[in-house]
Amino acid sequence: MSKINSGNLVVHPLPYSIPASHWFAYIRHLELPVLLTSGSSSHQSARFDILSADPHCILRTKNQLTVVSKAGIECEATLDNPFKVIAKYCPVHSDALPDTIDLPFTGGAIGYFGYELLHTQYHIQSTQTALTAPDMLVGIYDWALIIDHKKQETSVIFRDCHLARQQLILAKLLNKNAPITPDFFLKSPFVSNFSKQQYLDKFNRIIEYINAGDCYQVNLAQCFTAQCQGDSWSAFLKLQQHANAPFSAFLEDGANAVLCFSPERFLQVIDDSVLTQPIKGTRPRSKNILEDAANRLDLETSLKDKAENLMIVDLLRNDLGRVCEIGSVNVQSLFETQSFTNVHHLVSTISGKLDKPDLIFELLAACFPGGSITGTPKLRAMQIINELETRPRSVYCGAIAYIDHRGNMDSNIAIRTLVRENDTIHCWGGGGIVADSNGDAEFQETLDKISMLINNL
Repeated sequence: MSKINSGNLVVHPLPYSIPASHWFAYIRHLELPVLLTSGSSSHQSARFDILSADPHCILRTKNQLTVVSKAGIECEATLDNPFKVIAKYCPVHSDALPDTIDLPFTGGAIGYFGYELLHTQYHIQSTQTALTAPDMLVGIYDWALIIDHKKQETSVIFRDCHLARQQLILAKLLNKNAPITPDFFLKSPFVSNFSKQQYLDKFNRIIEYINAGDCYQVNLAQCFTAQCQGDSWSAFLKLQQHANAPFSAFLEDGANAVLCFSPERFLQVIDDSVLTQPIKGTRPRSKNILEDAANRLDLETSLKDKAENLMIVDLLRNDLGRVCEIGSVNVQSLFETQSFTNVHHLVSTISGKLDKPDLIFELLAACFPGGSITGTPKLRAMQIINELETRPRSVYCGAIAYIDHRGNMDSNIAIRTLVRENDTIHCWGGGGIVADSNGDAEFQETLDKISMLINNL
C-alpha cells in the first residue's frame, strides 16, 4: 500500500512484520499512550492492533466533574454527562473515504470508562474509598498506528495534522535507538479484600436477595492488591504472553496504568450496525486433554450456566432496544463456547441498528455498565454490589474503547484487568450468582479467572 491523501486524512504504510509492542515502545514516553491489541490471539474478533499517544485533548472525570485539558492547560470543567462531553470533543461526521481505506479508526476518542462512572445518575452513593485513577480517562487523538492482521498491513493515519506533526510522529516511530524497558516485580503477594468466609457470607446475602425477589442474578467480585515496583509496560508484555486475549489494552497516565486482558466484547458499531457479545458461564482449562474436554462439555451441558447467560441476553436486548431502531434488535447466537488460555466461556451475540451515527453516545450511556458484570435487574444488582463489595471496581468491569469520528466503535468489558496506582496494583475476580449457585464453586471461579494474571507477575 502506498501513501494515501484523502481530504483531511493521510495514511502512511509501514512494515507489517514489526509487532505493535515495538512501535509502542517508541511513543510511550509521550502523554497518555494507549494500546488496544488482539495480540497473537486466534479468536474470531482478533484482527486489529491500534496505538497512539499525545492526544489533542484529554478528558478526565472524577466525582461527576469532567475536566478537559489541552497541552496540560485546563480549558473546561463540566458536570454534564461524561458521554455528552465526549460527543462534544469527538463529533461524529460522515467521511467519504476511498474504498482502499479499510481502517477501523481514523482519529477520535480512545480511553476507558470506569464501572462507577454513572453511579450518581443511578443514585448510587458509594461509601468506599476511591482509587486515585479517574472514573473516565479519554484522549482525543489525531493520529494512530493500526496493524491489520487479516490483511497483514500496518498504517499510520493522521487526521487534520499539519506536516510538521506528521514528520515528528513518524520520526519517533522510526527511531533506531531501542528504548530500555525496566523490569517489573511484586514487593508483596496479592491479598484479597475478602477472606473465603467473608465471600461466602456475601454470597449468602445475595441468595437471600434472590429468594426475596429483589433480583435474579448479581455479579460479586473480590479485589486482590499487592505492592509493586518497576515498569508497568514490562508487566503487560509478560502477562500478554500468557493471556493472548482478543480485547487487551494498555493505558498509562503518569504513575497510573491499566493492564487489561479481556476476552469479552462490550459494544461494537460499524456503519450503524451494533453488536454486543456478553460472556456468562465459565470452566477452567486443563493441560490434560481429556480433563479439558470434560470441562468444556460440562459447561456446554450446564442448564444453570445457560440460564445465567440467557438472563443477561434479555437484559442487553432491553438496553439496546432503548436506542436502536424498533424491531432491529435480534439474538444472532446463544451459548457459543469460546476457549481462551485459562478458561472456557459461553458467549452469546445480540445485534441492532442505529438510526444515525451520532446515537453512538446515547447507546453507550444506555448500556453502561455492561449487564454481564452487574446482574439483573441491572439497577438493583448494582445497588447490591455497592452494598456488599468493600472496594470500588474502578476500571474493572467498566469498558475500554475507541470511538471513531465516523461513528464506528469497538469496546471491551474490562475484566481480567489490573489497575496500578504508584507502587500499588489491584486485580479483581468476579462472577454471576443465581439462585442455584454454589458458594464454594463461585469462590473458586473467581480465582480461576485471574490465576493466570496474579501468578505470572
